Amino acid sequence: MERDVLVLNFTNDTCFNNSPVNLSDWHFIHASSVCCAYKILKKHNCLVAVALVGQSEQQSVLKAVKQLSASQGSLLWLALFRDGDSLLDDISYCFNDYFLDYHHLPVDWARLDHTLGHIYGMAQLKRRTMHESSSAKANGFCFGESEQMQRLKEDLDKVACTDETLLIGGETGTGKGLCAQYIHSLSPRKDGPFITVNCGALPPTLIHAELFGHEKGAFTGASKQYIGRIERAHKGTLFLDEIGDLSLELQINLLHFLEESYIDRLGGNQPTEVDCRIIFATHVNLENAVDEGLFREDLYYRINIIQLELPSLRNHISDIPILANDCLQKLTPAGHLYRFSKSALLAMEQYSWPGNVRELKNRIQRAIIMSDSDVITETDLAITPPKSSLPDSDVIDLVKHRAEVDTEVILAAIKKNNYNISAAARELSVSRTTFYRLIKKCKIKL
Repeated sequence: MERDVLVLNFTNDTCFNNSPVNLSDWHFIHASSVCCAYKILKKHNCLVAVALVGQSEQQSVLKAVKQLSASQGSLLWLALFRDGDSLLDDISYCFNDYFLDYHHLPVDWARLDHTLGHIYGMAQLKRRTMHESSSAKANGFCFGESEQMQRLKEDLDKVACTDETLLIGGETGTGKGLCAQYIHSLSPRKDGPFITVNCGALPPTLIHAELFGHEKGAFTGASKQYIGRIERAHKGTLFLDEIGDLSLELQINLLHFLEESYIDRLGGNQPTEVDCRIIFATHVNLENAVDEGLFREDLYYRINIIQLELPSLRNHISDIPILANDCLQKLTPAGHLYRFSKSALLAMEQYSWPGNVRELKNRIQRAIIMSDSDVITETDLAITPPKSSLPDSDVIDLVKHRAEVDTEVILAAIKKNNYNISAAARELSVSRTTFYRLIKKCKIKL
């Protein structure tokens, strides 16, 4: 069975047309322009392409390869140089980003046959991977290919079919909100609302009204009835993020709702029934919070029916190229085409990512703005790769270093606000409860 191979040949060079050996496995289809190549890719199932590259058309060939690769992500390329030609300095740095291998004219047909077979096999794997991840990307979440993340996807698919309460744990920025959206999109409630509440971002004085709502005249300034977030999630999904930041009083109210499935608006005298699924998320260890008296034990066991833990990005480094390219594709403005340099990908794989996937997205967004070309470098990402080898005396304890930085920031906020804890917490955009927890964690004595 013949396999189609696109041959990008801007000069109509005939030296590639006649093979002295039998290459019956390959059907070479020549294109003399990008427009012609697009038509060939639309009509034929090409997984492999060959680009004839001469000294005078290197820039135009590279531009065409970038355009065609963007339109068909599974297409893999082989470069064929005229004898004696060499790469120009201004494109040699990015050659490996587009071509898997290169040959020179005159063609060594037996070697070419072997190389095409190798590239074709890699293209088949790439197409299969893209197909398997397409459904996840359609839901706005790219899982990657690591065993950890594929197992997570399987677990999310399972729990999406149920209506049970779910607790998602993991460090800040690991994608807990995206996972909740993914579950909702696959659940029987997908046509209902998806309501998100960040319990750590709402002021303590307003969070009760935000969650449960209030009637007109319930308190000073309540000029009209307000429907709370829980009630808005009726027939849908309610996602409560940073549940560990809820005050003990609100935890009691939330437990009551979980048990009875109805709420009481502030100032109201009629209970309101609410039918919604609740997904909780936290970046803190709730078991430790229970031991410290910061979280109710009965509420913890009520919400901990199904628990999933999201891995930090540094624990599935192999997924970084996939996740980074997915972010780049989603963040790139229309009409632009960006890509990462090999050194940028290497720097991302060597970086520790304390902010996880959220930090990855933010750095890529910054890089798109700061980059002076369509090639994003580690400088654009503001990432400096670590030295490959350091003596033991120079190894940095990242955990200890981060704790020292946190302590300095917290102390500075406390002193700046004259030891007013509420004011210091507001300055750092965290709740008073979270601020006290950080004080305890950093062993600060007031």
